[in-house]
Amino acid sequence: MSKEESVRLAPFIHTEKNAPYIYLTLIAAMVPCAIYGAFYYGLRAIILILFCMISFTLSDLLCTRLAGRGGKGEYFDLSSAASGLMLALTLPPDTSLITALTAVLFGSIVTKQIFGGPGSNLVNPAAAGRLFISLVMPSSVLGYAEGGSQGWFILRTLFFGAKGGEFHDYTNCSFPELITGNFPGSIGAACATCVLLGGFFLITRGSIRTYAPIAYLVTLTVFFPLSNLLNRGTDFGYEGYVAFMLSSGVIFVAVYMLGDLTTMPSRFTAGFFAGMVCALLTLVMRAFVRPDTALLAPVLSVNFMSFVIDFLMKTISRRNLRSREVDVR
Repeated sequence: MSKEESVRLAPFIHTEKNAPYIYLTLIAAMVPCAIYGAFYYGLRAIILILFCMISFTLSDLLCTRLAGRGGKGEYFDLSSAASGLMLALTLPPDTSLITALTAVLFGSIVTKQIFGGPGSNLVNPAAAGRLFISLVMPSSVLGYAEGGSQGWFILRTLFFGAKGGEFHDYTNCSFPELITGNFPGSIGAACATCVLLGGFFLITRGSIRTYAPIAYLVTLTVFFPLSNLLNRGTDFGYEGYVAFMLSSGVIFVAVYMLGDLTTMPSRFTAGFFAGMVCALLTLVMRAFVRPDTALLAPVLSVNFMSFVIDFLMKTISRRNLRSREVDVR
């Protein structure tokens, strides 16, 4: 394999930008979220972030060598580090290293390497790894501790984990707390301001497709009252809407997972449809399952459907074009 071929994008990625540029800008976009996590949760967050990035890279590198796919420069695309960082930002701050490693190995080996390595994965590796530990090890990802200066040197949870608790009630948080992420949440997905800064950076660099994220956020807004009715049985309205949008991590999902160039449809209509489906699934599932599961399971669902949706939309557009040509004649 030549050097030019080693950095060529996989068949699933449809863009003129090369893989190293895409993943480098993705990492840069998540830097504000990582800085927020380090500032708010301290040394334990820094260790978790570095651990996930390094272990994800080493796992991918080892699997590549064992599979005989170790072409020159294959892993200079930084996809492993980007997936590790994204995974770490979705973890609670009191997550143990064993739990984080379990998520890393599932995302790296099962989700990514089995399908051929960087750019060939059908679903988002970070989302898959995070959802896996939520389903298999549910009590190990409930360490939503408070931040602040006292949390800087609390390292016990890195080895023993935290006591299983309940998800924080965000409806009582003020708007300044919600927009700045000043509440118990995940390491980097809770601060809406940092996530929006990263999203704006990705848009300016052309490393994100906005079709699915926009459709996702709009659909969540329009159908949120129906979800409230399904969730509570009596309330039909927008009570709790602001808290849900700013605290649950939906903005993080919209920017970094639904805007992905690898696992989401490349066509406008297909991406818009995928975003709508993801939002509707989220609104329905939040009434029956844990919040993190309701957020991530729909992402993987539309990832699996992306190829089919893209193909169907492409086929429909071609048929419409041929129909118009016949009508003109």
